[in-house]
Amino acid sequence: MSSLNGWHKGERAIQEILGFHEAVSQSWTNIEGEIPEQHRNFYSTCLPFIPVTTLDSMGRPWSSILAGRDGEIGWASSKAYDQLSMRAEVWDGDPLKANADYHAGITDGSQRKMLIAGIGVEFSTRRRNKFAGSVKAIEKQGGLLDICTTVNEAIGNCPKYITIRDFVPFPHTKPRVIHQDINISTTGRLPLDLITFVLSSDTVFLGSSYSASEEDAPRFPSHLGMNHRGGRPGFVRVRNDGRTLVLPDYSGNRMMSSLGNIEATALASLTFPSFADGSLLYVTGIAHNLFGAPAQAIMPSQNALTTIEMTGYIFIEDALPVRQGEGTEPQRSLYAPPVKLLKEEQASSTYFSTEDAIHATLSRIQLHSSDIATFTFESPHKLKIIPGQAAVLDFTSFLGASPYRHMAAENPNSVNDDRIRTWTISWCSSWKSVADGAGTSFSLTMRLKPGGAITGALFDIANKLSSVRPELLEDSRPLGLSVTLVGIVGDFVLEPTGPHEGPKIAVTREEEPISVHKNAPRKLLWIAGGIGITPFLAMLSDVPSHFTEYEITLLLSTREPDVMLSLLSNAIEAAAHEIKLVVHVFSRTEQFESSLPTSVSLHRHSGRITSSFASDFTAECVYVCGPEIFEREVIQGVVGKVIREGFAY
Repeated sequence: MSSLNGWHKGERAIQEILGFHEAVSQSWTNIEGEIPEQHRNFYSTCLPFIPVTTLDSMGRPWSSILAGRDGEIGWASSKAYDQLSMRAEVWDGDPLKANADYHAGITDGSQRKMLIAGIGVEFSTRRRNKFAGSVKAIEKQGGLLDICTTVNEAIGNCPKYITIRDFVPFPHTKPRVIHQDINISTTGRLPLDLITFVLSSDTVFLGSSYSASEEDAPRFPSHLGMNHRGGRPGFVRVRNDGRTLVLPDYSGNRMMSSLGNIEATALASLTFPSFADGSLLYVTGIAHNLFGAPAQAIMPSQNALTTIEMTGYIFIEDALPVRQGEGTEPQRSLYAPPVKLLKEEQASSTYFSTEDAIHATLSRIQLHSSDIATFTFESPHKLKIIPGQAAVLDFTSFLGASPYRHMAAENPNSVNDDRIRTWTISWCSSWKSVADGAGTSFSLTMRLKPGGAITGALFDIANKLSSVRPELLEDSRPLGLSVTLVGIVGDFVLEPTGPHEGPKIAVTREEEPISVHKNAPRKLLWIAGGIGITPFLAMLSDVPSHFTEYEITLLLSTREPDVMLSLLSNAIEAAAHEIKLVVHVFSRTEQFESSLPTSVSLHRHSGRITSSFASDFTAECVYVCGPEIFEREVIQGVVGKVIREGFAY
């Protein structure tokens, strides 16, 4: 039976903003007023550590990590349905020590309870359960703390966004406080090494508090919250001020307890663990929830997020007494969407406001194979697009909004599907020496993604037209298929050159008794994995014919060499001038035709591109585009500046 009396005002506000309130109006009854037997066994037998939230003397939440001695399990126990006891190792610097001392020293006669909330996550199975209540007693037992809690809220959570890890005890830790500023100045910021630490994290523990007003307290008493947030490494971003963290909100159970607490009491804590070396970063600060346009102004295409303006932080090395098992790899949750960058991290990108929506209409389709096609869109607006950049398109008007799904084992990506997709632009009308018309046409060359909602729909249309109305492939405008252009993004572009840049070489002309100087050729190495060739198709339109000559070597790994070389040939033909290009094709398909012009030197190789082959080339700059694992493999040993443009789904 629940001990609650409904959702408090902060939770109701968030549910209503996001349109969830009707669906979850009675879901508060799922929060138990005591610990279920299954949860009692879980805390007692499965967990080497438990993150908890407590308040400091200023009422700020901090997220601590309580652990058993030497990283073993069995340090927590539950002798009654409303009690959870923990004999925990708490290292110097963890906020719990100071918070416990503060509450123990309260002498104002208020008899205020020390509130606490926690979450147990079994990372090997993705099981997680939460609890909240108050501290009944804390006693020091040697180097350990005996913490007895009274629990009046308990609920299980879904496994989404938890990265599977196999932990092993790491008993010989030597915790060291490296950075500590629990009351930073108004101009204080995280050190650069800690910003890097945040951007490498895929797990964070989110603490929150609900401080009830005197009027609301009888029905909705004050309490704390603790939750897990997970994603791909770097899903939490840091703003340019070095003190504001941005936490995107992913689709969950729609109860909105954490964001609801923050809406009512604008404070939050974040603790980032490193399971590789046991380091912990604790952050507390002022928190605000943002939705719709205000959220997208900070993180484009993200409809809901929370900002935490840091007011204090602590960084401790070698603290966590468990580590990722040697020889094991983290298993990322398939529900975790691609990382979204902040707008301020994308200086060369342009996003269009929702008030001044820019639409693009499908105008042409070229089917290159059963799973590769080029879709051309036209917009009545003049668009500034640099070759190598990408178009961000919103297909909601095309397919409709994605319905809510709590879990979707058959297609995890669908849970956070906002119908927004990003593809590199392979051709644009504005790249012509003389652009036609007032508007802009641009082409997107893409591969059909198995199970993909957007590519699946586009290829279905293309195949249907091919069989019954092939004339509409050449001119698709009568279909009236329009989408919203969210923005033009990306900095995977050729670095600019000028007439006075680069090393000089002397040239003597026989017919003239003088020597003139010209720039030495710029040597570039392009490495493409499959459909990763698309930005290079665009860049061929941007190789300047003045001041600097280019010598470009393209290493292409593909299963469809005929298709890729045809695309490359078309791009070369569309280029404004001749390009010195050497192409090495790596494929398991040994026999394939080449449509490349005779000016292009073509070399055929069996198998895949190896890092040793790529390292044989000397280039001023190396551009790499392909799946992440492909990029990691080929750039090992590459000499020179490397610019990467991966693609993730």
